[in-house]
Amino acid sequence: MTSAMDIAAPDLLSSGAHALRATAGAVLGQPGGVFGARGEFFGGFLTIDENASVPSVALLRPGTAHRAVVQVGPDRPGLRPRKLCIKIPDAYGPGKDQDFLLASSGDGAPLHHVVMPAEPVASLYSSLWLYLAGLQPVLFGVRPSTTGPDLRFGSGDEVSFLISAPVGQFRRIGSLRLTGPLDGPPVRFSGGNSGGSIRPLPPVTFY
Repeated sequence: MTSAMDIAAPDLLSSGAHALRATAGAVLGQPGGVFGARGEFFGGFLTIDENASVPSVALLRPGTAHRAVVQVGPDRPGLRPRKLCIKIPDAYGPGKDQDFLLASSGDGAPLHHVVMPAEPVASLYSSLWLYLAGLQPVLFGVRPSTTGPDLRFGSGDEVSFLISAPVGQFRRIGSLRLTGPLDGPPVRFSGGNSGGSIRPLPPVTFY
């Protein structure tokens, strides 16, 4: 007789292999990887909480709000690698954007370094690897309030904007609100788009 453990073991191995492949694809910026997948675009606002404990960089100053472009996807059912990309246009002057490329992931080391298959609205999105914000090494993330197989992102949705220490867990420092669908040509995101004392470290710069 085959036990439940015998059945589960191949599934766990398959899921683990899929997560490793998706993580490697994200790091290498492979076409067709999680950050290369199609997605829906929204306009939005990133607001840093008034009482946020944050590194001393201008973009994260408590109480500030920034216009944002957000891409989420792919919008397909089942457990798949998901992305949520944020662009702060002209954050550091004309054409000098701040981008955060986030993938469905886990909380706490080492899970926040791994792309984990998730429903269309994942429970957590992580930058996977480190930035220096001022002198502090951090990861950035997003956490929706609800998730599930039948949920999709839409106008008016608000999610928590997060940071984490390299070996810590994510904590809220602000919110990201989606204001409505964004029409026009596709917006391109790059892990290398950064500035203002927020410095992506390899492999983020390869995304």
